[in-house]
Amino acid sequence: MELLKHLLRSDAAAPRLTFYNESTGVRMDFSAQTLDNWVSKIANMLQEELDLDEDSTIGISLPVSWQPAVIALGALAAGVNAEFLNADSSDTAPDAIFCSPADFSAVTAAYPGADVVLVSDDPFGRGIVESGGELPPGAIDFGPTVRFYGDQFFGPTTALPQLYPSDLGPQRVLSGGWHDEESFQHLLLEPLAAGGSAVIVAGMCPAERLEDIAANEKVTLRL
Repeated sequence: MELLKHLLRSDAAAPRLTFYNESTGVRMDFSAQTLDNWVSKIANMLQEELDLDEDSTIGISLPVSWQPAVIALGALAAGVNAEFLNADSSDTAPDAIFCSPADFSAVTAAYPGADVVLVSDDPFGRGIVESGGELPPGAIDFGPTVRFYGDQFFGPTTALPQLYPSDLGPQRVLSGGWHDEESFQHLLLEPLAAGGSAVIVAGMCPAERLEDIAANEKVTLRL
């Protein structure tokens, strides 16, 4: 797959996405190889499970974490449009929506024609049922479903540096995360495209704690 090939070639094991959830104390680290595997599985799922293509759109209605990040990257690999749903995106008519169980009723009411994929808040990506919840009728459980698909994607993809040219350089970028497609591009896609990495800190984080994270993660740029 071409999307992350430049990162795999330069250093497949180096951390490329590091995610902190300050509300739960969770820290997750993803190398280029791990990202590539997740992205491939999701791209395969979008095409084979949900029958989506370049004319399709997924909506992502999830709090900032590593899971919406890899879902959006998987859509990019599969050539599927991805939009982060919010109060200003009511005109969006996605073919499938990735959301949390708490939002299931609101999402199905707002978008009655869309497939709904429920994503748990489990830090290791376990499914709804696997983490002790119940799956509503008609919903797809993201965790066990995506694991079924192969960790290589053989469809045509475009390298990330071609999609998002950037002169940022290989910076390690710290931010509090995105809220729409534009900020997702700026805070994650562009650093990755430039051969760098991103450190995302979600949740309330005092300035002193943020300084500690920046030092520990060897951050070179804060956005």
